[in-house]
Amino acid sequence: MKTVGGFIANTSVDDLSERISVRNYVTKRNERGDILNSVEFERCKVWAKILPITARISDVQPERSNKVSYRVTIRYREDIKPDDEIIWRGRRLKLLSPPFDAESRRIFTVFDCEEVIEDEQSP
Repeated sequence: MKTVGGFIANTSVDDLSERISVRNYVTKRNERGDILNSVEFERCKVWAKILPITARISDVQPERSNKVSYRVTIRYREDIKPDDEIIWRGRRLKLLSPPFDAESRRIFTVFDCEEVIEDEQSP
């Protein structure tokens, strides 16, 4: 990652123009470990910079899917967990890696996400 002027990849706070919601699921289990129910809760809403990284199309049957990967940059936070999901423009993004402090200066937190789009067409 290139650092210019103290900002990761030329990012400043003004570049955080996308509103995202960070969500998590709390599951209740019985004494045998079976999942009884799962409740989604919103951890926080923050401003972010979202850049597409890669896009892949897979035509292998029966797992036809399109995948788009994004790099998400937010102001520094410590409460984002690897099993959280990001909701952005109605899309669900799954974290691919744990969030990390971009420059070890507690300015930005960066993480990579992936959106999986299932192909609804059947051959």
